[in-house]
Amino acid sequence: MSCNIYYVYQYLNKDNIPYYIGKGSKNRINESHSPWIELPPTAQRIIVQNNMSEKAAFDLEIYLIKQFGCKIDGGILDNKKISRWVSQAGWRHSDETKKQISNKNTGKVRSEQHKENYRKSKTTEHAEKIKKAVKQLWDNPEYREQRLAMIREKSFAHKGKPWSPARREAQMKKQNNKGITI
Repeated sequence: MSCNIYYVYQYLNKDNIPYYIGKGSKNRINESHSPWIELPPTAQRIIVQNNMSEKAAFDLEIYLIKQFGCKIDGGILDNKKISRWVSQAGWRHSDETKKQISNKNTGKVRSEQHKENYRKSKTTEHAEKIKKAVKQLWDNPEYREQRLAMIREKSFAHKGKPWSPARREAQMKKQNNKGITI
């Protein structure tokens, strides 16, 4: 059995701009992800590269996420920084931030109900409220430009640019010529 069974894919919005980057094998590109990631029409699910080892696919996924940036950091992707992203993408709280978090939590007494609420997953309604709040922020041109300027200043900004529509179209044709079914 070949170990090169992984691929990296992206979901495009109606303007052909990526909003999610993922790594998968088998049918992952066509499976539901989470309440905040909508599955686009089949034509907008693009395999960026396939026949990869898991490590190579993971490295490319991280690279592309850093190129486009997550919305939480002012980028354009809906990808979330959870567990492995935090540690493996190189993102860390600064020592000062860790100390502030610790100071704010010191002495807090939480009820059993409060602890139980922490264990529950976010409801779809809560996820929608967050999504709307973020969209409202991004609809403000001043905020949007400020966040995009911050992205451009980051160290990875020089490593590449998002694909132009022409390059994306050429890549799609190349994939279709290889017989990749999306």
